[in-house]
Amino acid sequence: MRVLFVGDVVARPGLRAVALHLPDVRDRYDWVIVNGENAAGGKGLDKKSYRILREAGADLITLGNHAWDKKDVFDLIEREPIVRAANYPPGTPGRGWWVLERGGFRLLVIQVMGRVFMDALDDPFRTVDRLLEEVEHDAAIVEIHAEATSEKYALGFYLDGRVAAVLGTHTHVPTLDAGFLPGGTAFQADVGMTGTYRSIIGGEVKTFLDRFLTARPQPFRSAEGPALFVATELVFDGPRVQAISPYRWEEP
Repeated sequence: MRVLFVGDVVARPGLRAVALHLPDVRDRYDWVIVNGENAAGGKGLDKKSYRILREAGADLITLGNHAWDKKDVFDLIEREPIVRAANYPPGTPGRGWWVLERGGFRLLVIQVMGRVFMDALDDPFRTVDRLLEEVEHDAAIVEIHAEATSEKYALGFYLDGRVAAVLGTHTHVPTLDAGFLPGGTAFQADVGMTGTYRSIIGGEVKTFLDRFLTARPQPFRSAEGPALFVATELVFDGPRVQAISPYRWEEP
């Protein structure tokens, strides 16, 4: 089994990168998972951006701290293959996990949100424990949408040997640490961003600079520029990942 996990898709450049490149490589993978929480103009997911991601070949869309920024998501999340953080409180719309199945092989995908420098949600560590016990699966991928690298590594070591892979998202900066933890779990602290890197984490440079230079709030504006498709490829051998490698494509 081969899985492609596409890093946070940000605004029009990110959607363009997915629409241009993913259809060309889709047949190489059994499943494609895409973080789409910033797809709609840089914050949130709406029906248009969801349709672009799905038509390009995404099997599952994950969200994050901007899950609720667009009202469309409240309809989409109840009926489409979309996963929000599993450690939201009980009663939150949608679900925090999904099972992808092919040829009798069941891949459980769980997303949790970190709590360091982010909203104080329920415990992500014990949330994953519970889902691993409750949901039938042959292998599991855990996405941790978090700010702190230390928290991502902590979850990786906590789950080492119990899940196939732990992949980080949210910071929009790919980390050069894709590899294996001692117990065999594939790990990368952050997959990175699919969008334009002529930006500050996908935002317009001037707006972000004004925020830092003046210490005053500024309206968010997504950046425009050449698109970059950034992902992580996982190759499975049964329930375990045998190879993990960053994947990158640049718009001509």
